[in-house]
This record gives sequence, C-alpha cells and structure tokens, in this order.
Amino acid sequence: MGIFILVFVYFFTRLVFDILLRGFLPFLPSRPWVVDQILSELDLGKEDPTMIALSTGRSGFFHALEKKYPQGTFIGIESDLFPYIVSKIQTLLRMTRIRVIRQPFHRVNVKEADFIYSHLYPDKMRGLGKKLKFECRPDTVVVSTGFIIPDLKIKKMVDLPDRRGRLDWLSKNQSLIQRKSKKFKKEKKAYFFVI
Repeated sequence: MGIFILVFVYFFTRLVFDILLRGFLPFLPSRPWVVDQILSELDLGKEDPTMIALSTGRSGFFHALEKKYPQGTFIGIESDLFPYIVSKIQTLLRMTRIRVIRQPFHRVNVKEADFIYSHLYPDKMRGLGKKLKFECRPDTVVVSTGFIIPDLKIKKMVDLPDRRGRLDWLSKNQSLIQRKSKKFKKEKKAYFFVI
C-alpha cells in the first residue's frame, strides 16, 4: 500500500509541476476535427507504412492512423518517464498495435519510416530537421503540429481552427493554464514536410 501511495504522490506532484511551473497540461487530447483534418490531407501511397510518433502522448492521432492504415507499423517514442508510462497505459487500454519506446528523440532510428508525426516543442526539436534530412528515405512525410521543424522546407500548411465542442472552453481559455511569459507560442497549424 505504501508503494501505491508513493507512486500516486509522484505522479500528482509531476502533474502539479507541469501545470504551475511549465504552464501546460501534459496530455490534452487531440481534438477530433483536428485529427480528421490532418488525416484528410495525408496520403502515403502505401497500405503498410511504417509510422513513428515523436511524443505519442495519449495516442489519439496515432490511434486514428491505425484505423486508416490497418497493416501499418506504429512506433511511439517518449523521452521522459511519465509520458512514457501514460502512453504505455493508453496503448494497453485501447488494445492498439502501437509499440511505445522510451528513448531520446535524437537516438530514434528513422531510416525505415514512411511517416513521422512530431508533437514536440521547439526546445526538443534541436537538430531534428538535420537528423531527418540525413537519415530518412526520400519521400518520407513529416507532420508537425504547432511548430515548424527547423531546417526542413514546408510543403503544405493546414490551419487547425477551434470549433464548438465539449472541450472548446479549454482551447479558448488556454491562458488559464499557461504562463503569461511562455517561451514558445504554439500555432494552430499543421506543417507538412516531405524529405
């Protein structure tokens, strides 16, 4: 029982730390219309693509990809322990084929990837563009939500506006849960790149 309490206190403290000091909730779910909009723009031209998500989170977008490409290979990467555990639990609860790995993003093997999804903040993207240019096969599609990946040329940009829904108050009132002096301003756009 004591270990359970310690684990609970650790995760609760981590959540409070993220909200108060970092200014964000670690796992806001992907809004369904955003997932639909990105999926409608995505055509990989293969039945069995290999897909990598840098920062899997709660895996909502990746879960939708799994439905669109049932023969695909899905690998989710998390570099920190807490998001890794949450991602593992989510994949177990949803009974998905997403394989979640805990590994630093700069060490991920992207050579076989047909599609890479990045939900990273700019401080985690240092060197990512150069790595993808150097290691990925030609015609690998990369999508980043919210931030441009440095050193990659944008092929397409898709606006992701807010819509009315159950959680619309949360996306319109982000200032309630974010610091005023945020280091990075996340845009409501998806950026498509082709290597």
